[in-house]
Amino acid sequence: MKLKHITILACTFALLPGPAAKAENSSSKAAKTGTRTEELKPARQKLISSDRNIFRAGVLIGTDIGGAVPVPFKYIPSTFNPYPQLNLDMGVFAEFRLHDRWSLGANFIYKTVGMKADARVSNQKYEDQEAGLLQYYTGTAKMDMSFTMFEVPFYAKYTFNNHVSRLLFGGYFSYNLKAEFETLATKGYSGGEPDKVEVIIEKGDDPLNMSFTSSLRDFDAGVMVGYEHTVYNRLNIGIRLSMGFLDIFQRDTKFFDYKMLHMRGSIIVGYRLFH
Repeated sequence: MKLKHITILACTFALLPGPAAKAENSSSKAAKTGTRTEELKPARQKLISSDRNIFRAGVLIGTDIGGAVPVPFKYIPSTFNPYPQLNLDMGVFAEFRLHDRWSLGANFIYKTVGMKADARVSNQKYEDQEAGLLQYYTGTAKMDMSFTMFEVPFYAKYTFNNHVSRLLFGGYFSYNLKAEFETLATKGYSGGEPDKVEVIIEKGDDPLNMSFTSSLRDFDAGVMVGYEHTVYNRLNIGIRLSMGFLDIFQRDTKFFDYKMLHMRGSIIVGYRLFH
């Protein structure tokens, strides 16, 4: 009986992997891990190498969400329902690396920023087109603003350690090729003085056209911040927030007692042609 037990134990130990087998398995796993690392390394090195090139340039597309907003914000009507109009932005970009972390860049973009809105206004000043007199309107209105422009953002870009995430800080200048700001009074009343009722507009009547297009300024300038991420060796996706410093209306406008500034967010997709 004792001999039988010894024989079973001997067979059991013979079937267990020995130090040599364990070492072989460890070597095999290490080899597989090393192979995966070597497979990933060239792509990673290529990404880092392209990020360190002195000059980068390419094309971009995107869209903007936003429009001109009254400032101070207290002048935003209590009833205000905006409907941003999405349009395609197209442009080019160029960047110069100053340091492992910092670079300077600029874009040249053709875009249209538009927004429609339903609002209730109080004593909104406008000019009677026939009489040429200043009038005041109170009631509901439909607003339609659109700005087709060339925009030139310029910025400093900070790159994080992973070489795929970046922050942008800078400003922009834009010039309007075509700008419109039209308002249709749909239900309310108007008069030659605040709160004076001289003309009543009922629902279903022909709307009263209050046009402010001729009072628009031709250019704008402001600040911009953003974030950018590389999703492929040449492909970047980013978001930007910008705010104008200049009133969209000319200084001598007589229709508004407050400023209206451009405020918008942008989604940008860029592809590097040179990097």
